[in-house]
Amino acid sequence: MWLVLSFAPLLVFGLRLLIIHAPGTPVAFVQLGVSSLAFYFVLLMSMKGKAWRFHQEKQKMRFAAVYAAGLLLSFVCSFVSPLCWPYLPLAALLLLSSDLPQAFGGYFSLLILQVFLSELQPEVFVSFSLIGCIGILMFSFLDDDFLFGVPLFCSLLFQTLLLLCVALGQGKLFAPKSILLIVLNLIFCFLLLTGILKYMSTRVIHKAIDLYAELNDPENSLLVQLKEKSQRSYYHAVHTAHFCEKLADRIGADAPLCKAGGYYHKIGKLRGETNLRNTLDIAKENEFPKELVRLLREYGAPKEPLHSREAGILLLSDAMVSSVMFLFDKNKDAQLDYAQITQVVFSKQIEGGYLERCRLTMEELWIIKKCFMEETLYYDFLR
Repeated sequence: MWLVLSFAPLLVFGLRLLIIHAPGTPVAFVQLGVSSLAFYFVLLMSMKGKAWRFHQEKQKMRFAAVYAAGLLLSFVCSFVSPLCWPYLPLAALLLLSSDLPQAFGGYFSLLILQVFLSELQPEVFVSFSLIGCIGILMFSFLDDDFLFGVPLFCSLLFQTLLLLCVALGQGKLFAPKSILLIVLNLIFCFLLLTGILKYMSTRVIHKAIDLYAELNDPENSLLVQLKEKSQRSYYHAVHTAHFCEKLADRIGADAPLCKAGGYYHKIGKLRGETNLRNTLDIAKENEFPKELVRLLREYGAPKEPLHSREAGILLLSDAMVSSVMFLFDKNKDAQLDYAQITQVVFSKQIEGGYLERCRLTMEELWIIKKCFMEETLYYDFLR
């Protein structure tokens, strides 16, 4: 599917030539082909990445739909004035449904297609390149709070200035029609972007936040049942969840997902044994999010190397909590060397091969290790 999507600009260009009965130059097809190949390479790399905006790697078809809409937009825009083109919302949507490299790759793939469809002048291409780059960079600063007022205002301001440059290049800067088209484009982009951003905020970002807020409540009914079944398993889960969230925040991983993994990796205890089958059965019955089910399955698979950063964080947090609790069980008043325990835990997991395919970098592992060593006061809660 991704290969077809990447090379779809060639099909759109050919369709446009058939409609207007114009011959296509071999150079145009070759250049579009190279552009499509480069974008396909970016797609392949991004599929393996870990920095998609707002965890959209779980919804890859959303990006495919946005890119397909961009192809349709490019085709339609080839019949109207550049002053009408709503490319800023397209740039924002590409970013919000993927990551930075993928957004830039998708945007320029579509813009290069637009160059051949509309026979753009250089200043038009430069203006829309800047509109897309500014839009992508502005909206890349959005975080989970999703305060989009300033990025929206700034990106629309720059778009207006660059559209005025397009009108100036066409010698129509003061033509009433040009001014009207720019104003209408500005209003349309404002309304469309506001609608997109509000939808993302309420239906994507905060929906996920609310769901994990319920799961990560220590008084969640499942966790209450676990506490009644086994206080040791419950407190182990609570302490593991604490470290999972803290470590994920430190290295920029998915903190709510990690915390939920810490809470529920032992939930199978409710069925008698803490095994993968029991855990996944409970997860299915309680409609856990797909990414949490995936994490629990990855972590619980016996003797299988981990791949995601979240699973690596869960492994190390679980091992650290287990080690400290075990030592306190032997001697509740013991004065432990947490730096040495941390070193032993890391060595054991690395030598066991559990982290050999994990996406945690050496720098991230060092940050995690440092965090464990700094938590000397918290370990007293494990006594």
